[in-house]
Amino acid sequence: SSVNTHGTSGANKFDLDDLVSQRGDRILAACKAQGLPTPITLLVNREGSEEDEEEEMMSLGTTLKTARRHAMRRRIELKRYVSRLAATEFGEDARVAEIDVPANLDEEETMMDEEKMGKPLLTKSKKIMFDAGNTSTASQVPSRAALIRTLCTISASPPKWVSEVPRPYILADGGVRYDPTSKTMQLTGYVRGMAPLDVHNLMHIPGAGTYAIRSIESANEEAPFYRAKKGSSGASTGGERRMIEADPMKRESLDMFASPDALDGEQNLIGFEEHDDHFDGEDEEEDKNTTMAADGTFKQAANARPAGWSDYQAAWLDAVDDNEDAARDHGELAFALNKKETASIAGGIDVDMDEANDVTPEERRALLERRRKDQKEDLEFPDEVEVQEDEMASDRFARYRSLKSFRKSYWDPKENLPDTYGPIYHFSSFRATQGDVMADAKDAVEAAASCGRRWWGEGVHADSDAMEDDEDDERRELLEGCVPSGEYVTVTIESVPQSSYDRICQESVATAVSLLPHENKVSAVHMALSQISKCEQPDDMPIKSKDILTFRCGWRTWQSRPVFSQNNLNSDKHKFERYLPTGGAFFAATVFGPVTYSPCPVLAFREATSISGSDRRQLVAVGSTLGADAERIVVKRIVLTGYPVRVHKRHATVKYMFYNPDDVKWFKPAGLVTKHGLQGNIIESVGEHGTMKCLFNAPIKQHDTVCLPLYKRVFPKYAPVDDKDLLVL
Repeated sequence: SSVNTHGTSGANKFDLDDLVSQRGDRILAACKAQGLPTPITLLVNREGSEEDEEEEMMSLGTTLKTARRHAMRRRIELKRYVSRLAATEFGEDARVAEIDVPANLDEEETMMDEEKMGKPLLTKSKKIMFDAGNTSTASQVPSRAALIRTLCTISASPPKWVSEVPRPYILADGGVRYDPTSKTMQLTGYVRGMAPLDVHNLMHIPGAGTYAIRSIESANEEAPFYRAKKGSSGASTGGERRMIEADPMKRESLDMFASPDALDGEQNLIGFEEHDDHFDGEDEEEDKNTTMAADGTFKQAANARPAGWSDYQAAWLDAVDDNEDAARDHGELAFALNKKETASIAGGIDVDMDEANDVTPEERRALLERRRKDQKEDLEFPDEVEVQEDEMASDRFARYRSLKSFRKSYWDPKENLPDTYGPIYHFSSFRATQGDVMADAKDAVEAAASCGRRWWGEGVHADSDAMEDDEDDERRELLEGCVPSGEYVTVTIESVPQSSYDRICQESVATAVSLLPHENKVSAVHMALSQISKCEQPDDMPIKSKDILTFRCGWRTWQSRPVFSQNNLNSDKHKFERYLPTGGAFFAATVFGPVTYSPCPVLAFREATSISGSDRRQLVAVGSTLGADAERIVVKRIVLTGYPVRVHKRHATVKYMFYNPDDVKWFKPAGLVTKHGLQGNIIESVGEHGTMKCLFNAPIKQHDTVCLPLYKRVFPKYAPVDDKDLLVL
């Protein structure tokens, strides 16, 4: 990071708090959350700025000595502030350097002839380091020479989540070449990381996607500062170029999704598919089997059928004689279960912000105002839901159930799963799977360390008596098809489309990382997130569960519609959060995404939207991965409330919870609680307006509130991009 000191200097009082802009704070927060290598803070001073300040001070009537003393004091104060800033942001051991640059520095004059100086190391640093190779110039500018010495003495190290995980990667400083005819891409660079690079593992290129490796070829002769050594037993002895080709039978599969059999396993109940109803605060659309009458009411169409029924199955309903049995169900139950209302803005339906592109700006502002109001009500009355007088609670909450104990009651994790859970991968024990994968990778690291650099792909090439025991045979099997870390290689990747290559930024150095086993498979990934102080608060537009967010998880980036929840350590069920918790609270997010082994940092962004008026991506949360478990149960909780109008010891007559005696009978087996801690149950219905008699375990007071908690399991959703359910970049 660098701080520039040039600018207006007329003020006698220097405001140091404005040195780092808000954009700089956001970038710094994102970089720290992702993980930084060894940083150095650079204080850039423009030469001649002190003379300009002295002239300005003298024009105000001060003496030259006072002006110089003021300029020196200002520079010392600035360096102290930058040192404190670096210690606060990067730790007490952070390095701070200072450098002077010419005042009138023109980029054209500072461009060096590549024939004389060779290729520049850092194109972004030409204005600072353009004459670093000139000894006479470096001696004339001591600050630049000191900066070069500081850079040479720093031991650069990657972040811990990169250095401590046996996942090799390549920094393609040797360039990227693409062949459009064969659709192959070649990356040249050093193999980095603690583990050897396996030709059979998949390779992920950030920004392009995940592809298979065709071959790995040694390129030590092309490496910077390469010098052949006599008698060396490495891969480049005598100018020999070694190559490893991948075996298609041993290569990891590129399929991200499974292909389940629709007839194998338990089928969902008819009418209880994972619909989007407005009671859950999700998307709305008009049901195809309904028609709207002139008075605005819905009428059932002639071909109404239960959800999921084929034309052949529905034909049996049409063949039934209506006069044969008037009490027989001809699809009315399916119509009631599958009924949806139109997504009208006037009706207060919360349409998805990311998909409401066909509405007017006024309607979008109305949606935004409605979401703000709903979030405020949720904070004031969490989970409370009101039943209208003209609706049936038994129909509205048909998919909810009552639990005797949220922590202890059993919930089958495989019960009534949606269709989206069929193609994803399920782990019997993700922790055990991760342990096995990491153990195998560390065994390969130990085998490579014991063999040194005396092998290349085909096993160990050792001395005469090195291959005599079984331990060396195991090492040969572990290192077969691998390249040691530190080698300069050219990796050829196959089946790369032109569109993926175009997404790679040509102005930066490309990177590629080798994925561990199962890391290309899609599952339900869980993340532990929170909002740090420098994250942008979503007060202008609250972030709701199942809103489209962009996740940067380690090396990979994708979009998904997460489900927020609490992370309960003493329960197998986790409470659903309707909105993203703010104020630094820790929460969990469940998304559909590629499997990623921990430790791995996570950054959550919200894309630019026209509703909030923001034209840039916003950082909304940071955290790390928890694992991948499709059986993690996220439960949505709602609370129906009623008020005792007549009490007598442990008995009470409760009103305003239901408005129909059938609802009272439907929820009679469910248990009741009060806000003062009492427990009870429904005895019977009274009258025709939903009034009921209840019995509690202790005398109830008149000002108490009776609550009926209900629960339903919720699932994340995909955010389709380019006709794909999941696009990982």
